[in-house]
Amino acid sequence: MNSPDLVIKGNVITMVNDKPRAKAIGVKDGRIVVVGAINEVEKDISETTRILDLKEKTILPGFIDSHTHLTATGVARLGVDLSSVTSVNEAMERIRERVHVTPAGKGIQCWEFDSFKVKESRFPSREELDAISEEHPISVQHYDLHFAMLNSAAFKLAGYTAEEEGVVTDSGGRPTGLVEDPAIFKSVRMMGEEIRKEGHMEALLAVAKEAVKVGITTVHAKEPLDDALFIIKNQDQIPVRAKPLIMGSIEEDGLLDKVLSSGIPGERICIAIVSDGSIEGHTGALFEPYSDDLDSIGMLYYSDDELHGFVEKAHRAGMQVSIHAETDRSVEQVISVYEKVLAEYPRTDHRHRIEHFEFPLGEHITRAAGAGVALGMQPAFLSINENAENYRKLLGELRMRRCHPYRSILDQGILVSGGSDSPVTRLNPLKGIHNCLTHPLEEQRIELYEALKMFTINGAKIGFEEKTKGSIEPGKLADFTVLSKDPHRVPYDQMNRIEVEMTIVGGKIVYEKDMMA
Repeated sequence: MNSPDLVIKGNVITMVNDKPRAKAIGVKDGRIVVVGAINEVEKDISETTRILDLKEKTILPGFIDSHTHLTATGVARLGVDLSSVTSVNEAMERIRERVHVTPAGKGIQCWEFDSFKVKESRFPSREELDAISEEHPISVQHYDLHFAMLNSAAFKLAGYTAEEEGVVTDSGGRPTGLVEDPAIFKSVRMMGEEIRKEGHMEALLAVAKEAVKVGITTVHAKEPLDDALFIIKNQDQIPVRAKPLIMGSIEEDGLLDKVLSSGIPGERICIAIVSDGSIEGHTGALFEPYSDDLDSIGMLYYSDDELHGFVEKAHRAGMQVSIHAETDRSVEQVISVYEKVLAEYPRTDHRHRIEHFEFPLGEHITRAAGAGVALGMQPAFLSINENAENYRKLLGELRMRRCHPYRSILDQGILVSGGSDSPVTRLNPLKGIHNCLTHPLEEQRIELYEALKMFTINGAKIGFEEKTKGSIEPGKLADFTVLSKDPHRVPYDQMNRIEVEMTIVGGKIVYEKDMMA
């Protein structure tokens, strides 16, 4: 064996079933060459081998966040942060401060506003935003990215009309400035254009720094094609690895052909679309009305035939398909389409994905298992919903029994990975793991090893990257997360108190707590 150029010592959790623990790792040229006892790893070292002794700190495979919007998160980090505001007045004051230092005509992008948490339980109105500035396009995005309030300048810049689906109007048919599904995505794209032109790399570096600080070494980045190609082109400048999931819509002419001819690397190109909206926006598609709005059952973006035609074409082209489906009616539609396409054109190990899968019916879990569908889920959603209390208000007690059913899913043998949907929630795998262990429904709690798998080896598998990532064993990339404590020796309810001490990508330290605190 060639001599390692780096030896890392510590409490190693490998995520390999037949060899779960080790004391040292040998790395050469950014890959793992040996794992085992210290004497086993050090027997072939040379005078030039670097030794990184982490004492009893715990080393895990690098965390994988399997659902992010990397560019959108970077744009959010450069915008106005409204995540902590408790009133409309506080939000407007922060916006006013940004206006004072921003040239006229340049957009003011405000992110992570939560209309459920401010004391007025509403957005700033269009008139209130206009009073701050009529010369700056201002957009206040709800944290789930499914609805936003725009001032008049932003509404005009985006090209909205009163007749457009998703544009909210008053009793006289005049736009209020509020836009929601499906019109919302025009606003998200429009407000990101300035950043893409002037500060795309700055935005990516901002979110990459955030990712490595919480132990993430790979993100699955759901991006429009141009943004994905920009990330791929500049991957060497970004300290976190990015696997692109190309985000588009069925209406986009020639989307699949463009993606297939774009040169996207990887074993399987993934194409991502949306089936329904969000629970918080009352646009997640339900069979029965929302508990707090008996006139709404949400919406489906596409007809069954439209969705089937798209999935069939992508499947036959050898692609992996990822579909956003939050609630029972949309999950039913997506699973039915997957089942039909797979019956017509069988393919083993397709790993087609459903994203979110927050409130499936019991039969949906069984059918997902039978169809070999993988699930990209976000345990952090339990936190932003105040330990699921918001879910209860929106959907009622009976449907709450189906909330994020991790135990039921894993008992069916389904591949499920963990993500953040950043910027919807902050990047933080340890928080996601904590939520899996302390689920508000005790019967849906899972064990620590299962939760760790969601953010390591399962994250690799859902992206067809298990040969190079997700566990600590020879031949794989030297991507590691170093924790202050061994998760197996910490009470479940204190899991989110563990700190990330160091993040290593390709054998290089990209984050160290003492240096970047």
